Amino acid sequence: MDSVLLKWISLDSSPTCGKVYVSAIPKEILEYSIPSLGVVGIISGNQIVITSETIVSISSYVANFKTNGISVSIDGVEQISGVSSNSYASPLKYIVTAVDGSTKEYTVQMIAPRILGSGSLRLWFKADQLTLNDGDGITTWSDLSGYGNHVAQANAIQRPVFRVNQVNGLPAAQFRSSFVSRMDISSSSVGTYVTASGSVFFVMRLVQTIPGGVTLLNLDSTGGREFSIDHPSPEYLLSKNGTGFSAVSGFPLPKTIFLALGSVQVLTNTAREYWNGNLKGQTPVSYDYGGGTNSILYLGNGNLDADIAEVLYFNTDLSEAEVQKLYFYLNTKYGLSPL
Repeated sequence: MDSVLLKWISLDSSPTCGKVYVSAIPKEILEYSIPSLGVVGIISGNQIVITSETIVSISSYVANFKTNGISVSIDGVEQISGVSSNSYASPLKYIVTAVDGSTKEYTVQMIAPRILGSGSLRLWFKADQLTLNDGDGITTWSDLSGYGNHVAQANAIQRPVFRVNQVNGLPAAQFRSSFVSRMDISSSSVGTYVTASGSVFFVMRLVQTIPGGVTLLNLDSTGGREFSIDHPSPEYLLSKNGTGFSAVSGFPLPKTIFLALGSVQVLTNTAREYWNGNLKGQTPVSYDYGGGTNSILYLGNGNLDADIAEVLYFNTDLSEAEVQKLYFYLNTKYGLSPL
């Protein structure tokens, strides 16, 4: 009997040795959108993020979706594409059921940056909002916060360069110190100062640091707020112009990979630093930016060697829950994992 079995095995030349493997039973959400808002969901694994640049309150909406499962439900209620309405004030848990009864859960969350921090968003730059060709210089980068804090660069040599397919298939603005890349506000900024509190987030890839002060974002160069990077150890710094700076976590920033770097300052008490949503550290701070004049503003100072995909600045401190909402959006959109 053993010799017969051995002969059968030796005669079977198939890669699977005669075995038949059944692929996983389909139960995915393939597409997701909210037509009334004109937005398409970003699907990453079992997470779907919906973001709107314009809404200032979240309510109920009807979603369109495509699935390869046999049914979709929320809290046991069957969902019909283009018909079912749900409130997006809290994350939604979609359950997709396959033909064999197995299921897969998706978390759908709507993030509207203009709502966070009680409507304190004052700067929002997205490289994927630019309609440029690869290698084009960026003349103007429009602010999506609704406050018109657009930045521009009239000197063609100093313009950051638009580069396609840099992070998760999305573009980025390439700032290089060899070209003294920077972008400045064309007039006085609006609403960038209220109190000493402030929250900022950069989706960026650091290339290198150079002597002379590496600025990511400066809000008012006379006694104002600056977010920068130390040299040569690339530590993230919170600064007050003319006063000094503080390293928040003290960890060197990674180079050559994209990172969603964020910080939150609470009045003149503390500052927290985040990488891809993980709290990396916090430190006491005493910088009071109450004297900010909402005037000079620039992104990069000519010494920056980095690729920037997105920037958001809020003129107040976000709560931990709001920080994590924002990171749900950023991590899902750019395919980032906690560090």
